[in-house]
Amino acid sequence: MSLHFNLPTVLTCSIVALGAVIAAPVLIKGFTRAGTGVKYEQNFLIQRAPQLASVANIFFLVVAYLGYNNYFDGLFPVTPFLSLIEGEPTAASSVLSWLGTGILVSGMVFMIGGWYSLGECFSTDAEVLDNHTVRSDGLLKFVMHPAYSGIIQCLFGAALAATSLSCALFTLCVVAPLWLARAKYEEKLLIESLGPSYREYAENMGWRRLIPRFFPIGV
Repeated sequence: MSLHFNLPTVLTCSIVALGAVIAAPVLIKGFTRAGTGVKYEQNFLIQRAPQLASVANIFFLVVAYLGYNNYFDGLFPVTPFLSLIEGEPTAASSVLSWLGTGILVSGMVFMIGGWYSLGECFSTDAEVLDNHTVRSDGLLKFVMHPAYSGIIQCLFGAALAATSLSCALFTLCVVAPLWLARAKYEEKLLIESLGPSYREYAENMGWRRLIPRFFPIGV
């Protein structure tokens, strides 16, 4: 087995490492608030399934990146199941990789920016905290659930950067629907707890949960 990191992989690792450093303070606070809400959802499909599906996606992505960088070196065929290309990208796959890297950067901005935009209302679980208020500043001006949007963008972008269409499909067909379902449930909790003020915010946003309003269509 040999390993020589190509440029898309180096960029992806660098972006993720930088994002982890920036996100660490707000994530630590989010984890400490988890489970402390006045309204808390116990349903596995709402609370844990989106997180576990995202972790599984990351695992597949790691395997795809290893194959992309010749780690398995003929031991078993990773392509085309996880990565279309092994070694340095071709001219055609470079376009896909660079597009994925750009989406990954956008995802990091939305994910981490979304956490910071929620401030004291941010928890890593789906719940309503005791001091919960309607937040509409920061990235919440553009999309109702920027962190969930960012997670999906990160995973999808990383999949394209690794030329892994199977990981991209897993993101779109499994991970994204689970986060969307969680977003809709959170809205139900927030409307019950915060009343017309949250519904007014959602209506002003056009109920754009994952795709920012500056795109002509979206959910």
